[in-house]
Amino acid sequence: MSIEEQREITEVKRELNNVLRDCHEKEAFNFALFQHNPSAITIVDAEGRVVKSNLARRYAPDPLPELGRPLFSGESECDMIMKSELRKVREQNRVREVSDVRSGGRIFAFTLAPFSQGVIVIRQDITEHKRAESQLVQAQKLAALGTLDSGVAHEVSNPNNVMLLGLKSLQRVIDQLLPILDAHSEVQGDFDTALGSYSAVRDEIPEMVASCYRAAERINRLVSDLKSYARKDDGDVRESFDVSTVVQSAADLMGSTIRKATHHFSITHDDELPPVMGAARRIEQIVINLLCNACQALPDQECAISIATTYNRATQEIHVRVQDEGIGIPPDSMPQITDPFFTTKHDTGGTGLGLSISRQIADSHGGTLVFSSADGRGTQVTLTLPVQSDRENESS
Repeated sequence: MSIEEQREITEVKRELNNVLRDCHEKEAFNFALFQHNPSAITIVDAEGRVVKSNLARRYAPDPLPELGRPLFSGESECDMIMKSELRKVREQNRVREVSDVRSGGRIFAFTLAPFSQGVIVIRQDITEHKRAESQLVQAQKLAALGTLDSGVAHEVSNPNNVMLLGLKSLQRVIDQLLPILDAHSEVQGDFDTALGSYSAVRDEIPEMVASCYRAAERINRLVSDLKSYARKDDGDVRESFDVSTVVQSAADLMGSTIRKATHHFSITHDDELPPVMGAARRIEQIVINLLCNACQALPDQECAISIATTYNRATQEIHVRVQDEGIGIPPDSMPQITDPFFTTKHDTGGTGLGLSISRQIADSHGGTLVFSSADGRGTQVTLTLPVQSDRENESS
């Protein structure tokens, strides 16, 4: 072999080594990009079986099927949707995107990209994004709600109050007329009314009036809640107050409702609670709202409600815990329970503003509302308030 040939071979080897090095570098880069991508990525074969997954998918809260097992094999809504989408990707050989897929209380967006040996499944958890999107929509609604002034409220509540008074009077008139009409019917026989024969509608008439009255009362509650939600705390007197006294006052005000709801009500106070700076009446409103919800959640009077006030010296916070043994809150409702107008009690006239108002008040006092619940096993709500600071002590 000549020197020239050896030189050419050496040059070819050098170029091949450079190409191999570039390939290894690109492979390492692609592997790092795949493994450390924040999106959960799974590669499946043509039959939808798991071939490879990255770190984000392997360490996701929901379990990943073993290698060689179908990625989507269950009967859940998510699995059914994704099995159908995988089939479409294979048939159409093009990228598909699927959004708002719910699984395990989370919301996901999927991108499915076909390649020669299968499909790349990219999953992104968009739960917080959707929550922020929902909060933005709510904020826009509340911006409009904030324009509600007392004049507008009066335009609704004044004619509604006229209806309430009129319905009360109408009910009294009906109570007086029914015996007369009954006597007439016995002597003269049944007769026709605008709603049908008297005998057919006789028992329905009082319920119609009562139903109208309940609807008008609900309008009043809604207007009251709207005014309360739109109102700022600036006009409330902020002063030093004892939380235990406020809690006891709220329990006393709710006494009749509590006694109708349960035979087992208890209230305990920490004797060494430091004072809190704020609007006592507004904190009382939170406790009343929580007690009202607890009473409505109880399936029978043998289920208990308890309130406890405690002081955490380490965090300088006071905790007010309202616990019930009621029906609990469904897991899918937990993220929304303090959203304005969200309610699970439409049938009983809930406006969906009670907990929103409570959260707003807690926020304005530098506090928090934390909910813990299991569907069918009761609910615990903890109101946390910061104690009065030394500076506030001096100013008060």
